[in-house]
Amino acid sequence: MKMRHILITFVMAGGLIYGQGPRGSGTPRTPPTPAQMAQSETDRLTRFFTLTTTQQSTVLGLLTTADTQIQALTTQIKPLRTNLEAAIKANNQSVIGSTIQQISNLQEQEEVIRANAAGQIYATVLTSTQQALVGTGLGPLLGGGGPGPGGFRGRR
Repeated sequence: MKMRHILITFVMAGGLIYGQGPRGSGTPRTPPTPAQMAQSETDRLTRFFTLTTTQQSTVLGLLTTADTQIQALTTQIKPLRTNLEAAIKANNQSVIGSTIQQISNLQEQEEVIRANAAGQIYATVLTSTQQALVGTGLGPLLGGGGPGPGGFRGRR
């Protein structure tokens, strides 16, 4: 009788494990496009600020432009990260320093793009009542509601 319960438990556990889908299967996921990221962020800001249809359209345009610019920078950062990894493994300190400097410059450009978009949204899209919802920080405009770095969706 005990053996039967053990066997049933293993069969059920196995079914649950295999029924979980491809997580960890090595199947690469397609990253979202700038338009998808902008739409997601617009939806979040709409929920927070109760944006009108006109405001949503303007925000979507601003964020799509920003996300497109950021994606271009991200494609420049990826090979630099690969170079950095190789330099670290080779203990090549001069390459480490120069590569980190290049990555930092591109990340700074990303932050400027995010901050400019947030500034445009705050100054040209939000009403004074909606601006009051931001409070003393930048909350929902940068970082998704909390203080700190990361832009619209946080660090990538």
